[in-house]
Amino acid sequence: MKRNWILPIVLVVLALGIGLRLAGNKKKLDAAKQPIDRSGFAIPVNVIVAAIAPVEGGFSVPGTLEPYDHAKVMVQSQGKLASLHVDLGSRVAKGQVLGSLDVAQKQLELQAAELSLEKLRKDEQRYRELVAGKAAPEANYDDVRFNFETQQVKVDQIRQQLRDAQVISPVGGTVVAKNVEVGEYVGANTAVVEVVDVSRLKARVQVSEHDAYRLKEGDAVAITSAVFPGETFDGRVTFVSPRGDASHNYLVEVALQNDRTHPLKSGTFINARFDTGSGVPMLTIPKNALAEGMKEPYVYVVQGAGDDARAQRRELVLGREAGERVEVLKGLAPDETVVVSGQLNLVEGSRVRVNAGDQTIR
Repeated sequence: MKRNWILPIVLVVLALGIGLRLAGNKKKLDAAKQPIDRSGFAIPVNVIVAAIAPVEGGFSVPGTLEPYDHAKVMVQSQGKLASLHVDLGSRVAKGQVLGSLDVAQKQLELQAAELSLEKLRKDEQRYRELVAGKAAPEANYDDVRFNFETQQVKVDQIRQQLRDAQVISPVGGTVVAKNVEVGEYVGANTAVVEVVDVSRLKARVQVSEHDAYRLKEGDAVAITSAVFPGETFDGRVTFVSPRGDASHNYLVEVALQNDRTHPLKSGTFINARFDTGSGVPMLTIPKNALAEGMKEPYVYVVQGAGDDARAQRRELVLGREAGERVEVLKGLAPDETVVVSGQLNLVEGSRVRVNAGDQTIR
């Protein structure tokens, strides 16, 4: 009987031992998670002194080419598509009839309406002559003329319905999509085909607030693409948006004539180079000064000197990029000392020790 008690006692002792070991490990882990108190010693950092200096006048931004003219060719009526004379890749001219709905019934209605119109036209002419010779009352002529003019409107309506049943391209270019096949039912305002004109292209790019004020319509733009290395295409600014987005970026459209020797396609990635003249003074900092990169930009500046030097966090509003530097629009003033290395160990109010070799931003 005594042996029956030995096993439960051993299990209880083991469970207590495991519990004590886990509790001890948890205390060690919790202790490891506690933030290190660095307030008692100064963290070594490298710094630069912010200064306003001229930056190259030109700048580049990426973009994507789009067709200058792009149209979804629709029909204003509804019915079965009876004909379509184009395929993918077909070249079409502006105003060209590409196809038509089934209009056989409408054409019969038009013939009947035109016959009635011709009869009423003769009646109107005859009554007009009778009234002029005082051989018929004028009231009868008014009725005949009303019927004639009403029938004329009906004929015009049917002719318009026949025009609305045609598939007419509003732009010249190349067919890049066929959405309906012959024999299918087409609803009103359905895009039957899509046409793009790539003889001219445009690039829509975003520029900073500072650069938007230096651009105007007609400015020359150099367009380059990795598809044709070493080649430069001439572009012109055609639009500078008067309204910026929440990030103070402005839409700019650049148009260029497609080169027959090196034809570009819609959707190609390009680089747009804007030449804004001589260097422009601006406050910039190295990108490596940003504690967490460009997405949520902030830096640490050094306040005080010697043993009283402390790190202060500054939220920034950035402007344009210039190589490995970035423009600072808000949050930093000239002659402030900016931490460029060692900032990963800093928090607001950390004591710092500035290493030798400070530089001024140039």
